[in-house]
Amino acid sequence: MNKAPEPTGGRDKLIAAALQLAATTRTLASLGLREVARHAGLNPNTFYRHFSNFDDLGLAVIADLSGGLRKGLRERRRRPMNEALSLEGVTDPVELMRRAEGIIKESVGLVLEFVTEHQQAYIVGIRELHGTSPVLRAELRKVFDLLAMDMVEDILDVVPPQFVDRDAVPGIAAVVIREMAFYSLDYLEQPENRDAIRTQAQRFILMLLWGAMAIRVPEAIRLPKLAEGMAVMP
Repeated sequence: MNKAPEPTGGRDKLIAAALQLAATTRTLASLGLREVARHAGLNPNTFYRHFSNFDDLGLAVIADLSGGLRKGLRERRRRPMNEALSLEGVTDPVELMRRAEGIIKESVGLVLEFVTEHQQAYIVGIRELHGTSPVLRAELRKVFDLLAMDMVEDILDVVPPQFVDRDAVPGIAAVVIREMAFYSLDYLEQPENRDAIRTQAQRFILMLLWGAMAIRVPEAIRLPKLAEGMAVMP
């Protein structure tokens, strides 16, 4: 992914200014119109040419951020898969886990790269999950739901049906998306621990997938294969 270009138009300058001001300890609702316009180097009246209020600005930030992340993940899905990572034709659960581990590492890396490139917007967005604006809280929940739906499609596309209970996949995806949101925040706020956080995120997803498979795989192979499969985790 390429780094976002410097803002040029009034809309982008206002968004960038609001994110810079809110990225430390504040929420968008705590900002003042004149404060944001001054930080952006614009006349305060410019704000209303682009946004009706700070919820409107926040919705624009969320749309830009979520759209970019979903696009990046879709592009990864559409790339021809490395043969070593393909799950097509795999019949052994341990081999499937080994290959799934590679897919998980790539996907986690993509998410962490994206949030690093959009650090201010991401931090503000996560803070708004518990902020004072019901509009932004509701929109962020929708984004989580959309990302989870995308992940459900990913899992059902690549994991052979004999290995996972398809009814369990939406729940797994919802948990992964929510936990990745906070792994990503830790990744940004603890640069000295980034390798460990990346590994923890990968292991968490792999363990969830293996748990779903352990329920589905016949009892005759579940326990010995489980012990063997756990050995592939970092």
